[in-house]
Amino acid sequence: MDAPRALAEARAALAAAAAELAAAGARPEQLAVLEPPRRALGFIPVREKLRRTGEGFLLGALLATRDGDVLDPGRIVRASRQVLPGHQSASAQERRALRQLALDSGFDEGETLVLGSRPIPLDDVAAMRAERGPLVLRENAGSAEVLVRWIPTAPDSALRPLAAYLAERVELARGALVASQAEGEHP
Repeated sequence: MDAPRALAEARAALAAAAAELAAAGARPEQLAVLEPPRRALGFIPVREKLRRTGEGFLLGALLATRDGDVLDPGRIVRASRQVLPGHQSASAQERRALRQLALDSGFDEGETLVLGSRPIPLDDVAAMRAERGPLVLRENAGSAEVLVRWIPTAPDSALRPLAAYLAERVELARGALVASQAEGEHP
């Protein structure tokens, strides 16, 4: 299989996985970017906020959109007003501030946000050949395959075929949805 065809099939598989999760009732994660504080009209202070940029379904090391785009997930935050007692580390205070900022920016309580995600260039064969993130294109003897690096530090010998990876991640997500629905029905 040639590289452009392998990438087109990968895009279709990612879109199908996202559609399957949506049909099963999975709630997509919200993609967001942090907008720094600024001044409106040159003098009115506007606080920093999180701005929604899209949504996708987290499939382990990948975040897939309904259009078949794929992103390298960044930082994951859940919008909440969680109050923790006592002394906290600086990183715990930062996470709590981000959770509160998500609520202040208009995200719903409990909504999951993904900050700092990086688009993976599925439409660019050369870029995918050079990619070292969670989704890569590898060619061998005239055959091209899209593979997943499910552990960031994993060597190429540990890469998994995208189709098998997606099937496993969708099945895990569907199982979690069924378990959560059953738990909600039986208090």
